[in-house]
Amino acid sequence: MAERKKVSEDCVEYRIFPALNGIDDHQTLLHALDTCLALVSPHVVDHIWHNDPFQLTPVDGSKDCPSHLYGKTTFGDNIEDEWFIVYLLFELSRQSPELVIQVQDIDGEFLLIEAADVLPKWVNPDTAENRVFIHKNELHIIPMPQTPADVTVLPASTPSLQEAVNCVRKFASRTRANNGVQKALKARITEYPEKIQENIHHTQCYIPANLAAVLERRPSLVSAGVQAFYLRDPIDLQVCRTMQYFRPGTRVTSRVKMTRCLYAQLKQQKFQPDKRSGFTLPTTSNPKHTSHDLGMKLAHGFEILCSKCNENEERSQNGHSVRPNDARWKRYLQFLKDKGFFKGEIEGSKNYNELLYKAREFYQQQAFPAKSRRTVADEVMDLLDKVTFDIDAMRRNEGNLLPPDDDSWLNISPEELETLLMKRSGVSNGSSPSADLGQVASGMKSFVDKVSGVDGAEFPGEADEEGIQFDSTGFISAMTKMFEFEDPNDGNSSSDMEEYGWDDSDIDVDDQPPVVQTEKRKQSVKSAGGPSVQDYMDLMDRELSQTSVGKSFEKDPVVKEPASAPKPPQNDTKTKKKKSIAEEDDDFEPVNIDINIVKNMLESMNAQSGLAGPATNILNSMGIQIPKETKEPPSRPPQPRRRSSGTEDRNRPPAPPKPTNLPVSQGRQRPQRPPPPKPTSLHRQQSKETNV
Repeated sequence: MAERKKVSEDCVEYRIFPALNGIDDHQTLLHALDTCLALVSPHVVDHIWHNDPFQLTPVDGSKDCPSHLYGKTTFGDNIEDEWFIVYLLFELSRQSPELVIQVQDIDGEFLLIEAADVLPKWVNPDTAENRVFIHKNELHIIPMPQTPADVTVLPASTPSLQEAVNCVRKFASRTRANNGVQKALKARITEYPEKIQENIHHTQCYIPANLAAVLERRPSLVSAGVQAFYLRDPIDLQVCRTMQYFRPGTRVTSRVKMTRCLYAQLKQQKFQPDKRSGFTLPTTSNPKHTSHDLGMKLAHGFEILCSKCNENEERSQNGHSVRPNDARWKRYLQFLKDKGFFKGEIEGSKNYNELLYKAREFYQQQAFPAKSRRTVADEVMDLLDKVTFDIDAMRRNEGNLLPPDDDSWLNISPEELETLLMKRSGVSNGSSPSADLGQVASGMKSFVDKVSGVDGAEFPGEADEEGIQFDSTGFISAMTKMFEFEDPNDGNSSSDMEEYGWDDSDIDVDDQPPVVQTEKRKQSVKSAGGPSVQDYMDLMDRELSQTSVGKSFEKDPVVKEPASAPKPPQNDTKTKKKKSIAEEDDDFEPVNIDINIVKNMLESMNAQSGLAGPATNILNSMGIQIPKETKEPPSRPPQPRRRSSGTEDRNRPPAPPKPTNLPVSQGRQRPQRPPPPKPTSLHRQQSKETNV
């Protein structure tokens, strides 16, 4: 199968596969297109898209791909547009159960990213191609065949779109993803469509009157003006010297509706207009500075946008108008009435006509081929020719405008950012402050003991999938038994090769395979009562404890028992050896592994300075949350290291006693010396050494 073409960056592609009867697929596609447009119209006619709107185009089928409706939307910097489209696709599959929908972006099957923690292990970018679909308001993942019987119904290799769509329709109960995947995905889109209104921001802009009339008629055009200004270049700014379309002399204050992402792009841009343009800005301390600054930027953006419209061509040729008697338009209009789009308004009323105008504009953008659709610049130019406005009435209405929305959401505190990150990672914010440091030590031990596969490290708690597992320890043990010539469990039994006349008494151990040599030497050491591996480890610990490496670890203090009557001697050689190791040196302190693990992990997190790193990644993967370090003020301000007079020493209150369990470097007190009558170089040298 040919390699799948990757989606462009900042784009989302979606394919809707309706149920075809094989008789007149083209008409079936057109009917499905009108139905889908009618179902999404209540959500999208007033929506302000960041770049491209939601759009569908009929595509004829081929050998490996059935006929479908194709759409591609560039969402740019506003990721909310992508997830809003995902919500619309789920809504379409809920209201039209026969639809099978595929959605992808530059990451491929990005829906699986939201449920990465609960996906089957076999799912990866290579195996998930053409296996993830939306059907009946649920996510479906075509599984890999596990038995010979599954091969007849489930594709073993990468399926074609034709095979995958048929598999989802016929075996929906088997392709449905598990409840964990469904829950994780629904948690991401359950905030829609309410979240769309939360992302809307209203502000006041001091803009030319004709631009205010255009935006009042078509609020969704504001995104095109913001993007034209945001992506400007020096050549674009040349047309802003004269301001042919939006002159500053007709400016009025207007309330403009836009998304939070557009407002942030417009507000954070630093821009000084050309003096020849006629735009001037008040001082930053002036309360009207923000409205003048935003209005100036919007006017420049729409000036750049309109300058790219080719006036030499007739603009009416760039688009089609909807005929009132068109059968598809009448069918689309009837769908809207059935779905309650007009909200009970009387036909012919002002509100009804406004909704009808929005529906006609949306249908006109969708119903015709992409090549014949009008550009945004053409729409702005057409509206400039059609709209009428009264500048004096607009200026009188400035006092009745609602105040702008609060834009404090532009600034976020570290605590709010951490709360958002915890929410996105699925971690409860209340569990963070009460983290158990003992859980860090036990978790790290479990992580080290966990046997990982060739794909990378696996964390404790991850469910093991059924499949072929290689047990290295069992393999070595089995190989050892195969090469053994004597049964270690029965000293009286002879070799398994005895029936062949084989005698292993004269066999040299050095001539045996390495596995047999190791096992034979272990048995000889055990039979001779030699030291075990633990004994060697204890000896190494005692020797390392006297070096700088051993002193760098945290240790358990040795509790000396009071003198008592001597115990009777024991004959156990192993017990004597262990006792001598522990008692040979009274200063020997065993290393506390748990304290060292916690200490090193905390030091590693402190070195990360709040950024991502190995310590936080490992702990978060195991579900362990470490609270942030809170710096408390010291109980007593630190005293500077300097010479003090005897009077100050006598008047100073006595310092609290030092803890006795601190390390030597922290518990040592510098003796107070009386100040010499005259500082000499020798005294200064001693002072430096004491400070060190």
